[in-house]
Amino acid sequence: MPNYAHKKLVERIAEVDREPSDPAEFAEWIKAGQHLGFLHSNANDDEIVVYGSGRHFFAHSLVVPDDKLSPLDKADLLGWSCNPFTSIASTVYGGGRDDVWIERGDRHRGADTLADATDLVFARTFEGWPNDDERNYYEVHQEYAHLSGIHWRPEHRSYCRFDGNGDIEHVVSVTSRNGRTSDVSLVSFSWEQLETYLTITRSSLVRMFDFKLLRSGSFNGWPDGPETVFDKSDVLFWRQKVDGGHAAYTRGVQIIRPRRTPASVFSRIKGKDEEEERYAEFVAHDWRNKRVIKISTDPKATTNYFDAAEGLPFELSPAFFRPEVLLKYKADRDKYTVGEREVSCRAAWSLRGHDVNEAGQVHAYICDLRNLPYTEQLHWLSFNEDPKAGISKRAIVNDFEGKFADFSPPLRKIVATARRWSDRSVAWWTLRDEALLEHVNTPITASRDEWAESFMDLSKLVVEGFEVAAIRARLDAAAIPYQANDQSIALLEKLASAQQAEPVQFSGLRTAQRIRTRVKGHAGSSEARTLAQAAVAEHETFGAHFTQVCNVIVGELETIERLMT
Repeated sequence: MPNYAHKKLVERIAEVDREPSDPAEFAEWIKAGQHLGFLHSNANDDEIVVYGSGRHFFAHSLVVPDDKLSPLDKADLLGWSCNPFTSIASTVYGGGRDDVWIERGDRHRGADTLADATDLVFARTFEGWPNDDERNYYEVHQEYAHLSGIHWRPEHRSYCRFDGNGDIEHVVSVTSRNGRTSDVSLVSFSWEQLETYLTITRSSLVRMFDFKLLRSGSFNGWPDGPETVFDKSDVLFWRQKVDGGHAAYTRGVQIIRPRRTPASVFSRIKGKDEEEERYAEFVAHDWRNKRVIKISTDPKATTNYFDAAEGLPFELSPAFFRPEVLLKYKADRDKYTVGEREVSCRAAWSLRGHDVNEAGQVHAYICDLRNLPYTEQLHWLSFNEDPKAGISKRAIVNDFEGKFADFSPPLRKIVATARRWSDRSVAWWTLRDEALLEHVNTPITASRDEWAESFMDLSKLVVEGFEVAAIRARLDAAAIPYQANDQSIALLEKLASAQQAEPVQFSGLRTAQRIRTRVKGHAGSSEARTLAQAAVAEHETFGAHFTQVCNVIVGELETIERLMT
């Protein structure tokens, strides 16, 4: 659904459009004081009405070059006559010509000032479409959509993108009048992006409005006589006709200009907005000066091999963290991807080069932590601690010695096998969920939930992929008996046992499936507690136990591949 600010605008328009029952209040209401107050207030909001239509409310906005507004011709602008339903192109023929051609852009807007204006919103009607909710819809100017990087998401009823934190950002929100839940149609724009567009194009937003305020069903036409023109400022002016205490119309123009200076807007675009630059300080190992100190992620606080500023720590100084720092990312798989050495947030940021040392601490370099949004730096800071051991051997070899060394844990070998089977489209195994290739991870904390989640992902990736019908067909062809209720692991064990002198049991696959069903599915059971306690007692950590099971599964998958190919 659209964002909260958009929904409040819909409610506010419906509120100012509500006809008072008291005659004195009604006579005051038709003078449009509430409507004009709404426009004045909204011009300073973070969510701007670009197009709106209610029972008595109408507003439509265009982007107008600033040079067309200086000098400002108010009389010309007050003659505006346009709406978003007018087509921007049409097929034309005749006029003494034999061909057919397209005419574009020369739409009459009722004011010379608006001749070079740009429409942001286009209202479309799919004539004949039976669904009222879908017949009328709104498109956004393609240039604006491309520059803003936004895309229509029907479930949000908005043009959206991901913000710097990887969250859905509603840049253009839409509500369509349907006669049941809403009497208002509204297209509102997030001001920050709209202001950026206005600044880049050296333009302002010209919002035209028309309020016909009267008692429904009691209007007999406007009386003769002059209008009153209200010319109080260069940003809001209108003409109005009041018919006693019965009806009135108010028709005018509002000009909304960028609030920030061009320099400020351009700095943000260039990524040099100093006001937004904030840095956290992490306890880190300053190995250049052989000490553990607090080091800021501010680039000025560190140096590198090439500059080697005297006394400053290297930007490759590692900071150390409790392993729970990664649980936030593992818990939201739509938003984050956690790899062996990288954490990424969709379309927003990534932290490369992290690893886990012998003491079970996660470590990351200062130069990589500085690339995180400040709020994300604060998350890592809350888990920051003194180093209990050095960085991992893999980090030393890959990052400092510059050598390629295969430190792939058995889980990566399992994932590689799954990718290979999927790429070959083998008949006896299917990749059920491609996301699992990225999401299955080795547990690194003492959390039983994380351990169980890892085994659930492992089981879903590997065990659920086996095609029972194809395996049974192989058994039938070899005349190997099996039970009707045997599932994939049991069937594969029978196939493997038939080729060896003694029974084969795939203990790794069975362990993964058992933990998935007994621990993840029945977390509070005594068996779940027993399995978890046994894993820690034998292997010291959940991570070590998971790695050992994966190591067994690697061999089992190799056996299965030989059997089935």
